[in-house]
Amino acid sequence: AGEVASETAAIAFEFSLPPDDFVSEVLACLPATPWDIPSQERDQRRSMVSTRVFSIDPLTARDLDDALSVTLLEGGRGYQVGVHIADVSYFVTPGTDLDKEAQERSTSTYLIQKVVPMLPRLLCEELCSLNPGVDRLAFSVIWDLDEEGNIISQWFGRAVIRSCCKLSYEMAQKMIDTKDWSGEPE
Repeated sequence: AGEVASETAAIAFEFSLPPDDFVSEVLACLPATPWDIPSQERDQRRSMVSTRVFSIDPLTARDLDDALSVTLLEGGRGYQVGVHIADVSYFVTPGTDLDKEAQERSTSTYLIQKVVPMLPRLLCEELCSLNPGVDRLAFSVIWDLDEEGNIISQWFGRAVIRSCCKLSYEMAQKMIDTKDWSGEPE
């Protein structure tokens, strides 16, 4: 067994992983900060900011790219279930240096002590991360399900969501096991 840093460097070399940072031409494609969703973009999307949306990820995750919502339907005759995926495409214009770099990387690579991101951290950890308490752009699918889980209706489209919390896998499992929905960490 070797040292983690040297073994990580060897893996990066062996698999021709890209560097952690991005060249200036790619960074020039990023929006200015601070950034907020333009009102025109909000108007074109379904607002789900008042829906209880939450993510479930590893405790140390910083790039929260998917989230869920579950709501009891009126009259208690089923549930509305939503799956929300961060809308990165809003920030990645086809043919730009950012688009070309993202295509070249094709995915984020997770190693023991670091992540080699597909997109600059401003996008994957901030503007596109479905962090609690901030409005974010998403692609969403919403299903209304009856008590047996049959689909009554469905909707697919662009939305604005606001996550209410980030659950770890352990916390979500504890909530399921104990039926304790308070969400208070130990």
